[in-house]
Amino acid sequence: YAVVTGRYCWRTSLESEVLGTTAPLHIEPGRLTIASLLKSQGYRTAAIGKWHLGYGTADRCDFTQELKPGPLEIGFDYHFGVPSNHGDVSGVYVEDHWVYGLDRASPSSPSPPYVTQGDRKGKPPRTLELNAPKRVDDEVMATLTDKAVAWIDRQRAGTPFFLYFTPVAVHNPITPSARTAGGSEGGPFCGFLHDLDDSVGRVLDALDRGGFAEDTLVLFTSDNGGVNKHSGDTPQNRARDAGLAPVGPFRGGKHDVWEGGFRVPYVVRWPERVPAGTECPETISVVDTLASIAAIIGAKLPDPAVAAEDSHDVSAAWLGRPHARPLRPDLIVHSADGNFAIRRDGWKWIEGVPAADVRPASRKARAEQFHPMLFRVEDDIAETREASSANPARVAELKSLLDRYRNGGYSRALPPVVEKPMPVIPPLPALVGRMVWELPLDAVPEPPWTTSGGPWTPREGAIRVKAGEKGSRLEGPLGIEDGAIEVQIRLGDADRVSLRIQTRAEPPADIRSYRVVLTRGAVDVAVNPAKGDPDDRATELATRRLKFDAAGWQTLRLTFAGDELTAQVAGQTLRCRDRLFAERKDRLHCIAFEGEVGLRRLVVVAADRSAKKPSDVLIPGDEPR
Repeated sequence: YAVVTGRYCWRTSLESEVLGTTAPLHIEPGRLTIASLLKSQGYRTAAIGKWHLGYGTADRCDFTQELKPGPLEIGFDYHFGVPSNHGDVSGVYVEDHWVYGLDRASPSSPSPPYVTQGDRKGKPPRTLELNAPKRVDDEVMATLTDKAVAWIDRQRAGTPFFLYFTPVAVHNPITPSARTAGGSEGGPFCGFLHDLDDSVGRVLDALDRGGFAEDTLVLFTSDNGGVNKHSGDTPQNRARDAGLAPVGPFRGGKHDVWEGGFRVPYVVRWPERVPAGTECPETISVVDTLASIAAIIGAKLPDPAVAAEDSHDVSAAWLGRPHARPLRPDLIVHSADGNFAIRRDGWKWIEGVPAADVRPASRKARAEQFHPMLFRVEDDIAETREASSANPARVAELKSLLDRYRNGGYSRALPPVVEKPMPVIPPLPALVGRMVWELPLDAVPEPPWTTSGGPWTPREGAIRVKAGEKGSRLEGPLGIEDGAIEVQIRLGDADRVSLRIQTRAEPPADIRSYRVVLTRGAVDVAVNPAKGDPDDRATELATRRLKFDAAGWQTLRLTFAGDELTAQVAGQTLRCRDRLFAERKDRLHCIAFEGEVGLRRLVVVAADRSAKKPSDVLIPGDEPR
């Protein structure tokens, strides 16, 4: 995202982790990108390789349909790629707006098998049903490189071009080709490195063959530091034990807030323009790529409040030209947990606060990163000497600057000081209908409602429980078809609360269920596996990212009308369809996991099945919440 837009990706809704395979397009059409900038200057443009920026506008992308908007709507003329990464649940390639080779007359059935690395280890397959040619993981690098080289070969002198080529190597799963596997003491990871090296060589050869090399700027970089875990039998660890240093002298690695998570190669080649064999000590970011290219082609960028918000022109460093130092005054980095750090004048201040939606297991595993810290990285590159107590003024300066950049919306220039108010969540409309259940939950409920996994205790007008990994539940009968279920939840420090709805079926073996899960950062809807299916065979239907105060009370409302479910929480509305939603709802299981959760006021109302839309179950008489 940062490379393509010149904007820090944490300015989007994605405050931690990465997009799912079925996520919508993360770059809104109309936003300036490197591709749209160059296309406006007469360049032909292509995006080939690992995409991982989503397709379409629906909460859950339907790969049996046209994948639009996508790369072609943000400036690219051609696209061939892997939706998320090789090994992802799609199992396919995408070309332009469609799954590559998709049988559009029968897009989902029958579906040829997709054999992943997980299958080879005896794990059950878990992929989308798509009637299209399936990828072969250890052939993906060759396929993508073939496409990139073929595209370069189609270019002609006199028409400039831009190729955004994103190989899957050396991302997990580690799948070296048959040619490179077994050829290194470092094992499969080093074999995969050889595949990447061969791919780069083939691209450069194509430039030579077309007579483009002298006039072509080539950039080689990575989106994050190397995988650098210190235990377990992993391909990366085997390579490290054989002598590979994945992050050099730096602390940590991919996902961490330490320098090892962000220090990456940034190699520039432009014959006769970039001095060969030189190095530059400047601190720059991949986010600077857009502004630097704009400077080289003489294109003027919009105001930083409009586009390329965080991209600085560092082309002088690329070209070896004299320049005032530093080229960029500071740099913000952001870990997979949503933990911010800012670099300036040789110092690095780590805020130490994970994003709200980070799971308890991750909080525990990386607990040492979740407190404020200051390091003089200019002479302590391994971040071994914490220095905040001796430098309170430096801490205050960096903290203030980080807040100013975040709240101001850009960092290409110094934004005005802005106080960002907490979002106001509008109340839900009044709930009405034939009341089936109304439980205030100011005391532990009586039968037929039960609790387990306790102890559940009443406190301050609610019932509360300290839940563990196996969950604590409130359970009872529903007995509705169309209607609504509403409960107020205080998520607190818990991992999640799941509302599991069980359908009525005969015989009992045919009972099915689905769930709506609230975490600190999202609400998700999924159909649970059928009896006898593996636990990981749940069907994800929709997800919506959220931002709310987990220490406060949130109202989660589920409204059913035929096969449509509408979930409303924290000012967000999510809709999805499934035939199970139309079946009679027999029981509700409200399950809390890993942390203290509060529940209060559970309401269940029924509506006539003749209702035309979800809002028809809402009847006057209740106070908005």
